[in-house]
Amino acid sequence: MAFEDRKELAAKVLEVLELTQLAQDTTEKDVRRLCEKADTPHGPVAAVCVPPKFVMVAREVLGKRSPIAVSTVANWPRGRFKVDYVAAEAEIAFFEGAAEVNMIVPWRQFMTNDQHTLPTMVEECVRMTSRRKFIKATLEAGALEEEFIIREAARQALDAGAEFLETESGQTGKCCTLQQARAMLEEIRDHRVEAGLKVGPLATLDDCRPYLEMAAEVMGEDWIEPENFRIGGKEPLLDEALAVLDA
Repeated sequence: MAFEDRKELAAKVLEVLELTQLAQDTTEKDVRRLCEKADTPHGPVAAVCVPPKFVMVAREVLGKRSPIAVSTVANWPRGRFKVDYVAAEAEIAFFEGAAEVNMIVPWRQFMTNDQHTLPTMVEECVRMTSRRKFIKATLEAGALEEEFIIREAARQALDAGAEFLETESGQTGKCCTLQQARAMLEEIRDHRVEAGLKVGPLATLDDCRPYLEMAAEVMGEDWIEPENFRIGGKEPLLDEALAVLDA
């Protein structure tokens, strides 16, 4: 079984971690501290994910040459159905320095058999960017529940140009399961597109292990790189990984 060695596990989690701070009471000071922590003695995390209003702050702290991507959210946290509004959110985020946007798809509409709004929203977010950027389509797989619905949502998002699929926002109260995440990854594999998967939010190294093992089984261990796979997590997950690597 892969990732049994705890230091190996911690190193891989650090490499693919999207370090996240999206609480409503997040301050500029919080974002500056997060960005400073993101470049660790054991190497940088993959990305920091911050509220849209702090994208410019994160970009300033990290600097233009940093390997750490600045990520933010659109259509957060409710997953509304207003396509133009959400696309404008994404465009503003990219203009202000974000490299990636996690866009919550209109999952409620999708569950009512609306086959138009989800792909249209993804297409519009992709179209409105002036150059190639990461649009991560957040499917809220836990809320969609049924595997065939999750697979169809994944296919539509990929066909519309999403460069990543994200399992969930962590805001619905219904967590994505390992099997649901696997279904999303299998759709990426079967579509033969250069797309990635983001899982989480995950809290501990032990939470991360089965997702890494699943990704290695479906796509191969060499595939698990920041441009293909991300784990969303907060500072306690980073702190745990660093403590293991420091030991």
